[in-house]
Amino acid sequence: MIEGLYYLLALMVTLPFAITFLIYKLSYKFVGKKRYCFHLAIDTTTVLYIASVAAIIYSVFSVNPISYIILLLLFILLVCVFVHWRVYTDIIFSHVCKRFWKASFLLFFTLHIITIIYGIFYNISKVL
Repeated sequence: MIEGLYYLLALMVTLPFAITFLIYKLSYKFVGKKRYCFHLAIDTTTVLYIASVAAIIYSVFSVNPISYIILLLLFILLVCVFVHWRVYTDIIFSHVCKRFWKASFLLFFTLHIITIIYGIFYNISKVL
């Protein structure tokens, strides 16, 4: 039973795009609002993209990137707070957290694509 959960978690980290698409389709079937379902899918799978980038970097470079990822997330939070402060002068943490979560998704989604492409080319060049 526990092994099944490990395999499910490994599948979710390995294929976060498929999980995002699945969550979008299921929520759209029940709710019916495209924009809400899209944001729900993004919000729920951000952690999967972060874990996926960490796993890919660890498998390609054999370096544990968790501390670097935490520092990067703290930097993104700092930038979001600063921008919110400069634009609105009052910091509303719920708005800052929303922007931080969306910015984290955008960054780690692009990092996921970049690391997958780099990993493919790296492994092909290692074989040749």
